[in-house]
Amino acid sequence: MKKLLLTTALLGASASMAMADVSLSGSGRFGVVSEDDNDATTSDTVVSLRFRLNIDASKETDSGATFGGRVRLQSRIGDYTNFSDDPDATLNGQTGATLSAAYLYVEYEGLRVEVGNSNTAYDSAALLYASEIGFIGSSGGNSRTDIFSFSSGPYGQGYNNRVGIYASYSVSGFTGQISYVDPDQVNDVSPLDTPLVDDEEELSIALAYETDQFTVSAAAVMDGGGVLDNDEYFLGGQYNVNDDIKVGLNYISNDDEVAFGDTVVLYGSYAFGATTVSAYIANNDASSNVEDTTYGIGASYDLGGATLDGSIQRKNNDNDEAYADLGVNFSF
Repeated sequence: MKKLLLTTALLGASASMAMADVSLSGSGRFGVVSEDDNDATTSDTVVSLRFRLNIDASKETDSGATFGGRVRLQSRIGDYTNFSDDPDATLNGQTGATLSAAYLYVEYEGLRVEVGNSNTAYDSAALLYASEIGFIGSSGGNSRTDIFSFSSGPYGQGYNNRVGIYASYSVSGFTGQISYVDPDQVNDVSPLDTPLVDDEEELSIALAYETDQFTVSAAAVMDGGGVLDNDEYFLGGQYNVNDDIKVGLNYISNDDEVAFGDTVVLYGSYAFGATTVSAYIANNDASSNVEDTTYGIGASYDLGGATLDGSIQRKNNDNDEAYADLGVNFSF
């Protein structure tokens, strides 16, 4: 009888899995990062690596709507804070991979809604990161405020009750996005309320229109990262001269003139054969800067299933400090 029940349960589970779409995807990168930080106590050059594994499951209903969810497993070491693609990252090491909080979603005819550890509209704005170059993917041209985004690892202390809601709609080249994040949906005042835990509700919106030749984008975030009055605005435009040459101009405005200021960046790329060369020059007027101008040049070589990427950049928040990286990126 027990064997019969076990067989029936296994057959039922197999049938359920057959009706659902479960997939694995992700990316990996490894290489070296060098930053002249004028600190004799730390190494200027480190090995950097990151591995991401996305676990996605979805189910399409008879009406055509798709329900699904995602969690991410990630491990990373050796990213510098100032030029990292993660604003909360430090030159860090991990003892092992960590699992993110999940989000669930529904999609139907161009509309997508996420709940939980959701993406956010401002972080997903078209062109916001278009000036990034190199193995890590960084730029002095996307200097921006702290914002909420999909968290690739567990939530930090004080954010256990964080929940986000994100919606996007796309039609005929137009994409509109809006998101809301409550850092603590249970308590009006966080019981762990400290200077390190901000509990204002973040609201952001992003709009973009894209054709084969150009893209325009605008976005705004209010109380970014849960910080009261931490507001920022973004405008961007990119023109594709042809299939090989692209140029763009972005503008980011922030009321915090000390920490963030306003940023203007001109960037472009040129592809020939298996190689793409990219460069940018940016100005950020934050009063905390020693120098306002930053610039960089990078190159990417297609290895056929992976890319070899590198960059050399000059930072604008220290005295002529240089940054360089070189490594391999791949997706699966």
